[in-house]
Amino acid sequence: MNRHINNRKFITFFTLTYLSIVGVTQTDTTIKIIDTISFNNEKVFVYNNKTWEFSNVIEKINYLKTTADTSAVFKKNWSKLIFPYPYNENIPDSVYISFNNEYDTFNIPYKNVLTSGFGYRTSGFHKGIDIRLAKGTKVKAAFNGKVRYARFNNGGYGNLVIIRHFNGLETYYAHLSKILVEEDEIIQSGKVIGLGGKTGVEWSGTHLHFEFRYRDLAFDPFKIISLEKGCLLKDDVMLMKSDFHPSLQNQRKYHRIKSGETLSHLARKYGTSTSKILKLNKNLSVNSILKIDQRIRVR
Repeated sequence: MNRHINNRKFITFFTLTYLSIVGVTQTDTTIKIIDTISFNNEKVFVYNNKTWEFSNVIEKINYLKTTADTSAVFKKNWSKLIFPYPYNENIPDSVYISFNNEYDTFNIPYKNVLTSGFGYRTSGFHKGIDIRLAKGTKVKAAFNGKVRYARFNNGGYGNLVIIRHFNGLETYYAHLSKILVEEDEIIQSGKVIGLGGKTGVEWSGTHLHFEFRYRDLAFDPFKIISLEKGCLLKDDVMLMKSDFHPSLQNQRKYHRIKSGETLSHLARKYGTSTSKILKLNKNLSVNSILKIDQRIRVR
């Protein structure tokens, strides 16, 4: 796609290519700004490789990168575990969460029919919502943030992307056929992070499993968003203790060993670590031989 820019008595054509300061500085230090011109009352940066970018996009990315680098939100309990917060943390009595940020907007990951909501169902407690989509459908990031987890999970999520946002929330995007972002990548709301699929354990065909969590605690996304309208319900929300499903942190969970399973297998399955499992099971050591049908505490 070409765009015609007329300024300072010259006419030239530039190939429209999406560039960001993050991408430029990380991949090619030879790309530099050679001119700044005006187009439709907006500032445009022109690069020496015949590409260009609106300055407001660059300013936004710079803001996000600087904020992420200095924010404690992206330092405390930042790990590659699915659930990185300590299990003995108490559920807060209330949490105030704000979405009122001029640099952030909400994008529905994919707007379509709801196939399963948050709450109890025949297979157990469902900690997110399921949105019907076809394999290969583009899935978008709900808010600005930083990718904490982007890999296959054999505990049921399949290909999973977890994004931590600037207000401390995390969103989970599961069963993807393909992941299109990398861990520790800073992304903008609306960026395509993966393609729809049915990897992992799925119960209703190809769909997107979408979760909202705060400190690993899942709560109903419909307290914040409207799937039908594809928008936020309000700019801020107060979540109470009763809004969180407590099973992940404050209730014990056990697993019965099946043939071929190891401690490292259990750690991956339940999003924990071998050392944490050993602390919960005083009768086990790194060299313990697990027996079929042996009962192991994993949380």
